[in-house]
Amino acid sequence: MRALLLVALAALGCGTNRPEIPPELLQPAGSCNSGLYPAGPYGIEVDSTAQNFCFQGWARPDTTEHTQASLQDLAFSTFHDETGERYELLLVNSAAVWCSVCRSEHEDLPARHEEFGPRGLVIFSALFQDAKAEPAKFDDLKVWVETFDTPFPMVLDPAFQLGAYASPETAPLNLLIDARTMKILQKYVGDQSTLLWDFVETELTRREAAE
Repeated sequence: MRALLLVALAALGCGTNRPEIPPELLQPAGSCNSGLYPAGPYGIEVDSTAQNFCFQGWARPDTTEHTQASLQDLAFSTFHDETGERYELLLVNSAAVWCSVCRSEHEDLPARHEEFGPRGLVIFSALFQDAKAEPAKFDDLKVWVETFDTPFPMVLDPAFQLGAYASPETAPLNLLIDARTMKILQKYVGDQSTLLWDFVETELTRREAAE
């Protein structure tokens, strides 16, 4: 599967204009925005409440059959945890097939999931473009999760809903959100892995000390 991804990368292309999205790739508005979620107003900057975006993908790609029929509705609300019993921090990550930093990042994310997951971090990644900077499709998601043996929630974002936080050419995007309140704690655009993981370690340690 890694070879398939590399073949796709050979067709690398970048663009900033959002192309027309095929209707079958769009998630119906409100289709998984159910349950309790903090009320608005919503924003895109640090200290604002994140909007409850909705996607389709797999909660556990490493243990799920990768078929279109197995796709699940997943939203930010899936990881909202007022008590902190399951989650303390939500890391929302965006990726594109053409993005070399995204690929390097995803080689590392399974280890980060194993390291920080037991301490309350949940990683939630969205694939938004293919090798030609066109909207990501089901086959792109399938190859991606199989290439990186993804053990955390991974979804398609062909409409680039996460573009509310950053433009496509600056990928990857990493948002750290307080799972109790769904407020944005930090936003990292581009290759800022050292700052990202230093913050995760510091924030989880602070919360553990406060218990």
